[in-house]
Amino acid sequence: MDMVRKNSIIHLDLDAFFASVEQRDNPRYAGKPLIVGGIFKKNGELSRRGVVCSASYQARKYGIHAGMPIWEAQQKCPGAIFTPSRIRYYQASSRHFFRICSTYTPFVEPVSIDEAFLDVSSCEALFGTAEDIALKIKKRVKKELRLPVSVGIASNKFLAKIATNLGKPDGFFILPEEKALDILSELPISKLWGIGQKSAQKLNRAGIFKIKQLMMMPDVILQSILGENGPKLKQLAQGIDHSPVICSEEVKSIGRETTFPENITDRERLLKILLALSQNVGYTARKKGYSGKTITLKIRFAPFTTIQKSATLPRATNLDNTIFEKAKELLNSVNIRQPGIRLLGVKLSSLQQGRQPRQLDLLNNQDWEEKWVQLISSVDKIREKYGSYLIQRAALLKEKKSNTNKKL
Repeated sequence: MDMVRKNSIIHLDLDAFFASVEQRDNPRYAGKPLIVGGIFKKNGELSRRGVVCSASYQARKYGIHAGMPIWEAQQKCPGAIFTPSRIRYYQASSRHFFRICSTYTPFVEPVSIDEAFLDVSSCEALFGTAEDIALKIKKRVKKELRLPVSVGIASNKFLAKIATNLGKPDGFFILPEEKALDILSELPISKLWGIGQKSAQKLNRAGIFKIKQLMMMPDVILQSILGENGPKLKQLAQGIDHSPVICSEEVKSIGRETTFPENITDRERLLKILLALSQNVGYTARKKGYSGKTITLKIRFAPFTTIQKSATLPRATNLDNTIFEKAKELLNSVNIRQPGIRLLGVKLSSLQQGRQPRQLDLLNNQDWEEKWVQLISSVDKIREKYGSYLIQRAALLKEKKSNTNKKL
């Protein structure tokens, strides 16, 4: 390292976010192994399908982690409490969290719903050092949201992320660059960005298990093992990361999908669910100010065979009906074979900024089109004010009573 740089990058991670929100809102869950996720049947029974969305630290002691199949989590911790995901509640807490972060710097890079990088190098004259700012954010999150948040501070994003992980849970860890090599050297190679399970296996076969071993490996050997990415990973191993904090990441697609508690072969029922998914995608696109030209239908048959079918529209859209009609065409082209469909999803991509209200190719009548756009706008305002479930299409009212449609 050429010189010691200023610690001005903050990484924040809301610990076990979904589970922490549930423990905050439900005192009976506090201190217990809690698992958020899974699919609940009409009788309230937990299906063995689905995956873990989040696990409290009490559940993680049993080896439970996000993405694990529900049946496996049940085996690992028979006494765990399971609760369905409430994404709207988590989104509300997430928005509050990011508002707190943006109070101290405009340079906030969301990594996910519960994680962010902050560059405070130009804000210290107003709010103090990075340590001062991070402490203020941590205290506000604790007071205003009643949630734990882990903080890492370093001279770059990679080291800040490492610092956060070293302090978890509910931690506060500063990693000065002059001490980074000593700390990094003893960590497993899995801690490096870009090293997944397959890359780790390749490195392990070459006798590389710790970051210090990767640091000393010649570039030519790393390139033979990992390709062009090898030398870049070596730079990370040496604590070097020049990637900037990017204020907002471009949205590439907007999609929704749902997994059913039992396989479905009834095409009419699938169409109702598809309508609800399309309505959700259209509303999200309009709210975020996007329209898109490509509609993709995702279908997962039992057991776990997945297909995707796409169609491109002549012009971009963010209207529910347009999305649904094209997705319906795609569904009608699929042979719904036994034992049926276990997952259905819709995605809008090839996005562009701005709304595209005129859909003359579909509606064929400009007056009716304008009325349709006005109607959708009015419906959106009602949803914004009173909630998305207050107003629904008649075709969805019966389906809404079913637990199948809980997540739509």
